[in-house]
Amino acid sequence: MKIKPFKQINKQVVAGGLFHTYIRLVGATGRIKINHIDRIQQNTMLGYWHGDSYCMQLVLKEVAKKRKRIQVIVTADKRGDAIEYMINHYDAKAIRLPDGLKMRPFFAQLKAESLSEGGILATALDGPLGPLHEPKKLLFLLALESDKEMTYVHFTYRRVLRIKRRWDNYVIPLPFSKITAEIEDLGKIEKSDLANFKEYQNRLVY
Repeated sequence: MKIKPFKQINKQVVAGGLFHTYIRLVGATGRIKINHIDRIQQNTMLGYWHGDSYCMQLVLKEVAKKRKRIQVIVTADKRGDAIEYMINHYDAKAIRLPDGLKMRPFFAQLKAESLSEGGILATALDGPLGPLHEPKKLLFLLALESDKEMTYVHFTYRRVLRIKRRWDNYVIPLPFSKITAEIEDLGKIEKSDLANFKEYQNRLVY
C-alpha cells in the first residue's frame, strides 16, 4: 500500500516533534513496564485502545528493537501527520486511511498488505472515532483473512492526565509516571468470533 510521504513541514509535523520529545522525557523519568512483550511476534496483528495511543509510542519503541516491518494504520487527515512523524522514529511506517465509511474503497489494498508475511500491523481497536472501548471488526477481520495471531495492549497508569472532553479519554503521561502495558494474546481469530462479536469483545480488557 502506498504510504503518504512527508513533502513539507507543517504544524502537525512540528507538533509531532514536540510530542516525541515529551514522550522521551516521560520514558527517561518514569517507570515503564511491559509485560509479555514477546507475545508480539513477527506476522502478528496488534491492537490497542485509542485513548492509549500516546503511551503506545513507548511500546512501539521497545517492540522495534526486536521486530521489523511494523506498520500502523493512521488517519489520512492532518491529525495523522504528527502520529506518522512519531512512529517513524521507531522505524515504523504509517498506512494512511480516511476515517469511517470513506475507508471502504481501500479495504482490498489493506487486506493485501495484511497478507504479506513477516510484518506487524497495528491499529486502535476503537478508533478513529469511537465509541470508547467498542472495538471495530477491522483488525479482527484482517487477522482472520490472513490467518495471523492477534494480540492487543492495555495499560494501567499512575500520574497521568486524562482529557475527559475527548471521546477516548485520551491519556497524557506526566514525568515520573508509572506505566504498565499488558500484552494479551488472543490467538487465531475464528469466523464464530466475528459472528458473535458483541460476546467476543467482552473478553477484552481496558
